[in-house]
Amino acid sequence: MHKLRVNSGDTEGSFFDEGTAALLRVSRLTKRFGPSIVLDNVSFEIPANKTIGLIGENGAGKSTLLNILSGMLRQDSGVMWLHGQTYQPTSYHAACQLGVGRAFQEQALILNVPVYENLLLGQEARFLRAGLFLDRRAMAAAAAQMVEAADFDVDVTRMTRSYDFSRRQVMEILRACLVPVLLTKAEHPVILLDEPTSALAKEHELAFFRLVDRVKTKGAVVFVSHRLSEVLEICDLIYVLKDGNLVAAVESKDASEAELHSLMVGRARMSDYYHKTQQHSVQQNPVLLEVRSLTGPPAYTDVSLTVRTGEIVGIGGLLGSGKSALAKGIAGLRPPLGGTIKYRGSEIHKPEIRRLIREGIAYVPAERMTEGLIGQFPLAWNISMASGHDLFSSPLGRWLSKKEEAVASQFVDKLLIKSGTPRIPCDRLSGGNQQKVVLSRWLCRTPKLFVLDNPTRGVDVGAKEEIYRLIRALTQAGVGILLITDELLELIGLSHRIIIMQSGRVAAEVDAPTEAKPSEHDLLALMLPSANPTKHDAGN
Repeated sequence: MHKLRVNSGDTEGSFFDEGTAALLRVSRLTKRFGPSIVLDNVSFEIPANKTIGLIGENGAGKSTLLNILSGMLRQDSGVMWLHGQTYQPTSYHAACQLGVGRAFQEQALILNVPVYENLLLGQEARFLRAGLFLDRRAMAAAAAQMVEAADFDVDVTRMTRSYDFSRRQVMEILRACLVPVLLTKAEHPVILLDEPTSALAKEHELAFFRLVDRVKTKGAVVFVSHRLSEVLEICDLIYVLKDGNLVAAVESKDASEAELHSLMVGRARMSDYYHKTQQHSVQQNPVLLEVRSLTGPPAYTDVSLTVRTGEIVGIGGLLGSGKSALAKGIAGLRPPLGGTIKYRGSEIHKPEIRRLIREGIAYVPAERMTEGLIGQFPLAWNISMASGHDLFSSPLGRWLSKKEEAVASQFVDKLLIKSGTPRIPCDRLSGGNQQKVVLSRWLCRTPKLFVLDNPTRGVDVGAKEEIYRLIRALTQAGVGILLITDELLELIGLSHRIIIMQSGRVAAEVDAPTEAKPSEHDLLALMLPSANPTKHDAGN
């Protein structure tokens, strides 16, 4: 593998021909937060007409680097050049005007405005009439042009909140990619994509890859992702960050997932990534959860399933299949309108969230920062927030702050949360550490049933290993798990049984024993509308 080690902070040459122009260069970038060095003398270049991968564990410094490149943060030292000129944007808007666009890992959309306002946020001055009045028709027309250019089916006049998370992610990507190309008319834009595919539905991914190919012909793309297979597929060169240092640059054509994993985490990836050797038969275990004819229109209808103690039941399906809405219905966030839920042998007549928490049902949402955490609040508070009524208050109602901090410190150590202190705001943590905080909130209550909706979305491979290990440990302790995920390999690798949903209904149920796991092709075929509802055995 052709590898470039970086020790001094200066790149020791280039993978590209001398004639390949660098659109963006950085030299010896350093950034500190208090005593912590987040970026340490990082130097690299972004050549024209290339897609550059940027990988590393959560906390490696990727998002901080993108924040500096996009004007969100200022480096403590180091120099940047864009098109050969010194580059020091004072804001994201300033960076965008110079041709540097960005799609954020956590969506930066305003939900209660029309789609066109989000797509053109920060560009309103271009649509003023007589310098005073905002021409909303012109804005909508320009946004419609962006949508049409990307072959994306969305009504730009509808409210943003009316679209699901995956479609909103496409909007985030379109804004980053096409505003510099179509509006600012930047000759050679540099587009920064921070985990753009983590929330994309399968049917949007191919369109995304086509868009990346189109944009890089005009400028360059920096692609941050934990999905190493995607990085290898679409990137020309891959930079590897570890603990704030640029430790390697790798040509994609010579690299493998195993080698990239080793560079990122400093060790080889486990051969039993999903801990399948810990998956044991649960057919004789008692039924923990029984759902019959559950209906929550329009998202899902007539859904029946069971989860036994110690069992992982996976739910898969395409965008609009209803799987996430079903999870919220079972967890009490959006109570169903019909059907029955039996939990530990007793029917739950009104599945209300507070009661279900007391009964030992835990729910981890897919949208971590909007539904799972309050980002500006401390780590310790985010862990205790579901248990303030019992675990962290005295009989007289006094808040037990010392106990709260002690419990938080316990889970920081147990789950290897990189935080420094339990008092750090959660929006200062990396995605993987934020997810561990959400899990800790429920682990301190020793739940009996976990409803997990995309528990590893936006999480690096090292943190994924830790979460998979935790999930298996929970099943060994008899906890039942309902796993909703868009990651097919995760769905296959972890589940005892897999339920496939289509248009709000159960289309198939697939057994997934350790010795006979279904293939991705098997599951994709069942997710498509042509598949007939049935029960399938693995391997058929």
